[in-house]
Amino acid sequence: MRKKHAVAAAGAAALFSFFLTNGAFAEDPSLPTKVPPGTKIVLADDANNAASLLKLSGEYDKLAADVSFANFTSGPLRLEAIRAGAAQIGAVGDVPPILAHFSDANVVIVGVVVTEGPSTIVATAPESGIKELKDLKGKKVGINPGTAQQAIIFRDLKAAGLKADDIKPINLGLAEFADALRSGQIDAAVLKQPDRARYLKSVAGTGAKELDNGGDANRNLKIIYASKTALDNPAQAAAIRDFVVHWYRASLWKNDHKDVWKAGYLVKDQRLSSEDADVVNAAEKRSYIPKWAGDIIPRQQETIDILQAAGSFKGKTLKAEDEFDPRFEGLDEKSKSAGELHTDG
Repeated sequence: MRKKHAVAAAGAAALFSFFLTNGAFAEDPSLPTKVPPGTKIVLADDANNAASLLKLSGEYDKLAADVSFANFTSGPLRLEAIRAGAAQIGAVGDVPPILAHFSDANVVIVGVVVTEGPSTIVATAPESGIKELKDLKGKKVGINPGTAQQAIIFRDLKAAGLKADDIKPINLGLAEFADALRSGQIDAAVLKQPDRARYLKSVAGTGAKELDNGGDANRNLKIIYASKTALDNPAQAAAIRDFVVHWYRASLWKNDHKDVWKAGYLVKDQRLSSEDADVVNAAEKRSYIPKWAGDIIPRQQETIDILQAAGSFKGKTLKAEDEFDPRFEGLDEKSKSAGELHTDG
């Protein structure tokens, strides 16, 4: 009898090990999944991007909670909305979570998508004389602290064998970059599409150009982070989990529906011309859901180290893993939503 129990125990252990290795137990059971009726959350959005993605893909109608959206022009402003309790989650790039971490904002990452492609790279001013990244030495470069653009510049400098001290940083708002380039106030800045294409078109023939990122300077991370206060509330935590699953599905839906995205978001919502919309679509390739432990967390630590070496976020030792809620690491587009897990409502 004892031998049978021992064999059974060994078999169970082996089965557990198999499931664990193959991700069957990846989802943390401590993360609530049932969303009570009437649960509400607000997402601090960027130019209606997340809202449009969910609605155009059809995933918005499947959300278990009442989710609304409020737009803010930068990651730091979205963080302030969360701090103030005006939003529970926010859509940002890779640097705002570091700012949140540094400032003890009690906000953690719950979802990450990588979008491939040269969507955000350096553009130069007319007659700047800059032909490649190493030519940034001694130049005036637009910087918007606390944004992904800031990190891209520092990674590009590193790739070119330069340091942050090798440039003259000019602090500006992201919306000011293009005009500052035209006027010669700065020599270079990181511009996303379609702003970059519009800017270069407006200064054609002046020597202004775009510079390819150095190495892996821009991974184009799209991040959802959440208030710990909301995550401590079982109803809102379940709503946030459900939101992340549907956001993942919507992000991958976009890969094969660029025409719908162009018409419904880029042209109709953002008022881009068809030509500019094509430029944006061309710059954003396929999206995928990355692994956190082996990919995103080490990447985030590298970003922290680069920014701190450049003089940002001084005075604290920041560990990237502290910026993530590990309960969300096992989620992907195949995870069951709240509605699929709880068919009784």
